[in-house]
Amino acid sequence: MEQQRGSSFPKALLIGCGVVFAGGAIVVSALMFWLFSTPEGGVKLGHEMDQYALDYLDKHKILTSGEEVLAYYDVTLSMDGTEAAILTNQRVIYHKEGRSTAVRLQDVRDVRHRRESLIGDIIEVEDQGGKILKIEIAPLNQGETFKNALMSAWRAAGGRA
Repeated sequence: MEQQRGSSFPKALLIGCGVVFAGGAIVVSALMFWLFSTPEGGVKLGHEMDQYALDYLDKHKILTSGEEVLAYYDVTLSMDGTEAAILTNQRVIYHKEGRSTAVRLQDVRDVRHRRESLIGDIIEVEDQGGKILKIEIAPLNQGETFKNALMSAWRAAGGRA
């Protein structure tokens, strides 16, 4: 009797480990499915915009009449538009938690750019009054593309670059 009880412990341990492994595999599979079912992240130029982003901008009336999106970066992992950096032909906008902060391109005094290894691209847009709008673009998300579009739009608006 004693011998049977001793041999059931390793079996129970193996079954328990198997259950934990199977549960982990299911969670990882679900996470991978979710990640691959969302739109691709990264900076999008105007002609690359996903429909969810266009719908979000329209629904929340973020753009003014005549504005055209030049570059867009959705910060969220869920790609839902609730936090995004937006460059238009008139303004650079940071939208977060239902609020939008914007700087008109013609009011930009300076644009600074740097890369930090863990954070990615950091773009600081300073207006004539000294207010700074900071945009962080995660590594491998085409931060250089956003910066290039911003510099071109700023030059077109009469800024020095």
